[in-house]
Amino acid sequence: MLRINPESEVVELVPDQSAPATIPELARSISETEPRFTFYRYAHTHDGAETRPLLFFYTCPMTPGNRAIKYRMMYPLMKRAVITAAESDLGLRVDKKFEVEDPSEITEESVHGELHPKVQAKQGFSRPKRPGR
Repeated sequence: MLRINPESEVVELVPDQSAPATIPELARSISETEPRFTFYRYAHTHDGAETRPLLFFYTCPMTPGNRAIKYRMMYPLMKRAVITAAESDLGLRVDKKFEVEDPSEITEESVHGELHPKVQAKQGFSRPKRPGR
């Protein structure tokens, strides 16, 4: 997890000892009061295949005050730089990006829905019926 130091405006690693194994554990480990950038390697099985996509979460909880306004301006500006640095400097490839206000919005259903969207069968154009018949 990363945060922006509001005084120096430098991106810092958040000291955290947790190692979430599931999406609900991840959501509980993210701050509910301060914005965060979170990278998470999500190991799961889909259609019988083991996958490990790298997910990026940007969370920015609604909190009152001047600091919240500053956060809402700084974090979106730094989001692209953080992702670019992770990809170019660390060789990571982000598979899916999520932006949520509150960490409680991060659920297994929402993550699966974004990673593996349901394919809907396309229906061909059907000509409208002629009027009067």
